[in-house]
Amino acid sequence: MFDGLPLKGKTIVFTGSKKPMESLEMVELYGGKALYLPLIETSVRQSQLPDFGCYDWLIFTSATSADAFGQLHAATAAKIAAVGEKTAEKLEQYGYTVDFMPTVYSADWFVEEFPSVAGNAKCLFIKGALAKNTIASMPMQVDEWIIYDTALKIENARELAGMHGAIVIFASPSAVRAFTEAGGDWKAIRAAAIGHVTERAITESGGTAEFIPQKYTYTEVINEIMKGSCLHG
Repeated sequence: MFDGLPLKGKTIVFTGSKKPMESLEMVELYGGKALYLPLIETSVRQSQLPDFGCYDWLIFTSATSADAFGQLHAATAAKIAAVGEKTAEKLEQYGYTVDFMPTVYSADWFVEEFPSVAGNAKCLFIKGALAKNTIASMPMQVDEWIIYDTALKIENARELAGMHGAIVIFASPSAVRAFTEAGGDWKAIRAAAIGHVTERAITESGGTAEFIPQKYTYTEVINEIMKGSCLHG
């Protein structure tokens, strides 16, 4: 798809809670320097399990919540809805079948499309503690169960705040918050956003997301960065 080394001379920083090995290798393959500097960390809550059997649908909007749920090896007859390819892939790795995904991998699109599929179904939204309440706004019963907590890694954020000229990929509003709380200067970096909610968080904190893939994956955001590199040299 790309000739030569379009990322030569560029440093690309990944900031999510899980190290994306394939994406790091992709950056190196195209000549860039890849760094992993997580700005958030997640931990599974040790809480009482809900009665999954009383729900028609289980809803997941992140690969982290899907992974935490999969580790429970819970049996359920409920249908499963997922936002995002990585979320669906993680559920399928644990043997679950994903019955619904929105046409655009966004909670805003999900709440527009899902009600016509689910009707008056009883749903359980399995989420992180910092997840927004978009899913619960649907016109049906949506209970929420927090399966993991998110903490900011401020020391890493301070290290990032000391960098200049790097392209930094933000995959969540929490990572954006960590960067700003550490005194990060948006003018010192080039920001990439995975997801419109993350893009909005960058904008609201005074930054601009220069790279925004239509498909919310690391591979696509790297492709966007390479397109920009080819256009601007």
